[in-house]
Amino acid sequence: MNTAAGNKHSLFETIPAATRPRLIAVSIGWILVAVLEACAYTILALAIVNQQSPLWVVISAAIAIVITVLVTRNGFLTGVRLAGDLFAALGRSLSSAKLSWFNDQRRAVISKTAGQEIPNFMSIPAHQLQTFLHAPCLPLFICIGLAFVAGTGIMLAALAMILLSLLLQVWAQYALNKTDAQRHQTELDSTTATIELVEHLTLLRTAAGSAHALDTIRQRWSTQENLLSKINCSAASATLIATLANVLPMAGMAVYCILSAQNDEYLILAVLLLMGRAGAPLSALATAGLSINDLISSLRHFQQLTHPPVLPETEETRTPKHAQLSLHNLNCITGSTTINQDIPEGARLHVAGVSGSGKSTLLQLCLRFDDPAMGEIRLDGIPLPQLSYQTLTDNMAYVAQNPIIFTGTLADNIRIGRFDASDAEIEAIARQCMLGTVIDRTDEGIHQHVGQQGSALSGGEQQRVAIARALIKHAPILILDEATSALDESTEQQLIDTILSQSRTLIFVSHRSAAPWQPTLTLDLSPDIT
Repeated sequence: MNTAAGNKHSLFETIPAATRPRLIAVSIGWILVAVLEACAYTILALAIVNQQSPLWVVISAAIAIVITVLVTRNGFLTGVRLAGDLFAALGRSLSSAKLSWFNDQRRAVISKTAGQEIPNFMSIPAHQLQTFLHAPCLPLFICIGLAFVAGTGIMLAALAMILLSLLLQVWAQYALNKTDAQRHQTELDSTTATIELVEHLTLLRTAAGSAHALDTIRQRWSTQENLLSKINCSAASATLIATLANVLPMAGMAVYCILSAQNDEYLILAVLLLMGRAGAPLSALATAGLSINDLISSLRHFQQLTHPPVLPETEETRTPKHAQLSLHNLNCITGSTTINQDIPEGARLHVAGVSGSGKSTLLQLCLRFDDPAMGEIRLDGIPLPQLSYQTLTDNMAYVAQNPIIFTGTLADNIRIGRFDASDAEIEAIARQCMLGTVIDRTDEGIHQHVGQQGSALSGGEQQRVAIARALIKHAPILILDEATSALDESTEQQLIDTILSQSRTLIFVSHRSAAPWQPTLTLDLSPDIT
């Protein structure tokens, strides 16, 4: 097994190579915008102090506005391209990852990454680069402009006030974030308690009576009310500090001008104008600085998903001619007995065993969800790692214990087995799989929608759709993992007859007696009890 060393890549390298130059260009663009905007404000301040013509003020402002619009537009376009490149990279990685890697936890991470985090990445060039680059650079460049307008003394005072304001903003935003987290948890607890009350109201009313039905929850509500009161007080204090920090640069500079006996009103106006603009982005910068951990976490999730473990394939693959499998010195689970089994072409192998003996694991190894830790599986004498994954897929069809139905139509779900199948072929195989009653429910026939992930179908109907999808593939080897567990015996027998009539190599696990399947071989994985 090859495991990509995702943790050896920097987070910047996680971003697709085609997108990196665009992000760098947008980053340089926002720094340029900060320079031009600082120059425009400095020219305005000099025009005020020296009482000059506004011509150069208008020209510099126009240039800054045009460049800002162009960089903003490029940022939005880059955000869209970034999302597309990230989705493409995620798709390529998932298509090559070994199937046993997809557990419930990773499915949840994939769902969150694809549904929330990648769309949020669009804001990096569109908004966040502006915050992380333009917001800190603009005050710095304006302070340099202050040196030209009012001298280095006022510039140093401005830097000190801006840094103090930023520190206060960071502290206030940290306190607000902490308060919001407490509020979120409190609201969640309150909602949970309310739902519990509503769901169990009948029991509470019948057991404790109307007068005491709320006794078990009233104390929790009172505790939450007191906690929310404290949270709101903390939030009010943090908000007050953030507000004071917002006005600190201008107010502090005004006090400094008074204490330094500055009596040039034009200079004071120009300095306060520059300080007002320099202090404006500090609140957004403080907020962004605290939220950067979310961005880093999202990038790490994406990094992990785009460097999954993959199964090795040889450069020169071979092509099997016969649908015969053989298991050599195979161990499905730790401590199980060694398996040696030949499965000739056209054979019907019943895999039996107690729960937990490795039946599903064996079927998944035959499909190369993973490579066995010990032993090997061969198709027509060829070890599975020497076959391309496409060749293996072409030769096998699989129906899992829990049928997977996609949102869409009945035809869409069956056509996944063979994308070039015609509507007539799909309807024919569907009726052979006892789906005639489903087809005839509506005038839409096979084009009727099956609901969200097959919610409009019963459990048995979902299994029949999954079997129809496997049969229309015409793969020479059919692998069924309790594929008829939700069917009644009559329907199951008719479906078994349909499957057996196709004369394929069959490997199956059955929840009932295997007799209707007419197995030619039986492999019992139950451990020996001595």
